[in-house]
Amino acid sequence: MTDQRRDSYHRDHWIEVSEERKAAYEEMFRWRPEMEPLLAPAGLEPRQRVLDVGCGPGQLSVELARRVAPDGHVTGVDINPDFVARTNARAAAEGLAAQLEAVEGGEGTLPFADDSFDRVLCKSVLEYVADPAATVVEMRRVARPGGLVHVVDSDWRMLALEPVGPARSAALFDAARFAYRTPHIGRLLPGLFRQAGLTDVNVAVYASPDLSGRRAPIVRNMADYAREFGQMDEAEIAAIEAEVEQAIADGSYLFILPQFVVTGTA
Repeated sequence: MTDQRRDSYHRDHWIEVSEERKAAYEEMFRWRPEMEPLLAPAGLEPRQRVLDVGCGPGQLSVELARRVAPDGHVTGVDINPDFVARTNARAAAEGLAAQLEAVEGGEGTLPFADDSFDRVLCKSVLEYVADPAATVVEMRRVARPGGLVHVVDSDWRMLALEPVGPARSAALFDAARFAYRTPHIGRLLPGLFRQAGLTDVNVAVYASPDLSGRRAPIVRNMADYAREFGQMDEAEIAAIEAEVEQAIADGSYLFILPQFVVTGTA
């Protein structure tokens, strides 16, 4: 892989998404009731206008639309045209086409006027964007005065994966690092919010453990990235994958990736 390809991979791999990864995301991004603490601080209510930045295939957008229905509206925006199409199809299938529309938009300026939304949400996206600080400024710009900007994102330096252990888990992530522009974005969010002029910044961290293997596709993604970048011996990558699968089977598996939940007032 060329240096130029590595430098843009954090963005490119969300535009060029394999069918296998798309299938994995359908499960990984599914809304689950145990995720409620990640969304509760956003204070969603009927009638609100909501923006979902980086909506992906639309699972979260649909949940947002349910919460603001029947008179509210959710706009999803994503750089991947297939994700935009999937979001709109999902909205139609759920009977929420009037409450949810996704549009295509790239990095940089959000394609919306100032003060357009009561709530601006962004989940698991800022770790990939080229300029997180500028993106937070944009989210504040399109939020109405008194509205909320709400971001949920990871801190990969806090990853726990057992029985692989901290040293080998860190080595695997380091080998996959070109897929993430700012892998420790979680801890940076409070400062970025304040720099953008957001006030009443609230921070919570959730570290819900996965014991069943539900989040194992994340490990598989990292393994695929490590292979593509050529930064780790194939035998070690395969060994980690095999250990994770065996651990799921025998009950010794544990995956924790802390989620920073940050909310600020525009």
